[in-house]
Amino acid sequence: MSAESVSLTTLRFIDSWKTQNTHPQRLVAELVSLQKETNREPDNYYFEFNNNLLIDSETGKPVLSFIAPGVERDIAERLQTWTAENEEGLAYWVSPRLENVYPCEKILIHRIAYNLTGNKILLNCAILFDALLENPEKLRQNLFITKDSEETLIKLINWVETVSNQKIKSSSDQTFIKQNAGYYAQQIKEGRPANELIKEMQNTGFLGKSSISCPFVLQSFSNYTTSRASIFTFTTEGKYVKNCGKCGKKIETVIREGYKCDCGGVYEGC
Repeated sequence: MSAESVSLTTLRFIDSWKTQNTHPQRLVAELVSLQKETNREPDNYYFEFNNNLLIDSETGKPVLSFIAPGVERDIAERLQTWTAENEEGLAYWVSPRLENVYPCEKILIHRIAYNLTGNKILLNCAILFDALLENPEKLRQNLFITKDSEETLIKLINWVETVSNQKIKSSSDQTFIKQNAGYYAQQIKEGRPANELIKEMQNTGFLGKSSISCPFVLQSFSNYTTSRASIFTFTTEGKYVKNCGKCGKKIETVIREGYKCDCGGVYEGC
């Protein structure tokens, strides 16, 4: 069965946003994700972590409150437990296509990190691709845990490019995308006809040609993670370090190559 056209799905999105009187900040976030998914660009976002719960950074509500029961909620629960029990690490999950729901494959990469105030957060990156995967249902039921390293990320990227036989696109200028999303959000709030907006989005390239997932009020984990704003750039430059490897001084933050401890020790990466 062929996927629903991008313009028709976007029309349903806009009608839903109007009906629910979506908050302007949330609307901008949804439009950013719309741009990302229809143009098949990696989408970077983050979850806060408070009281052993993953928190939606836009609404302040627990991530699990948005996800319907089932295999994918189980994955989200495992991700939350893993985040609580570890100070660093990388996890990933593969979401295969599903007729009438997911038009393509998706890999979600998660990395434990810390913000500038030292609070734990979870950096995420969603990458969409097309592939014929072996044992897709087995993949969907597993949250894979591995070492947080540049080598691991390169292997994941290489795997996606191999099975899809296509290079992963680089992300567009985030400031420019958010500015355009803000413009379209304002147009929606002012009641501009949806068909006119969709045509302008297509003409400017904001709306791409790739099919997008169907929205739900109570969503699957895959759909929920697609509808996130791009806030943090997913990067491997830094690493959480508890103590200096030379003098043992407490560091307990994310440091990057070139960091110098008071003892003269220099962090050279890993």
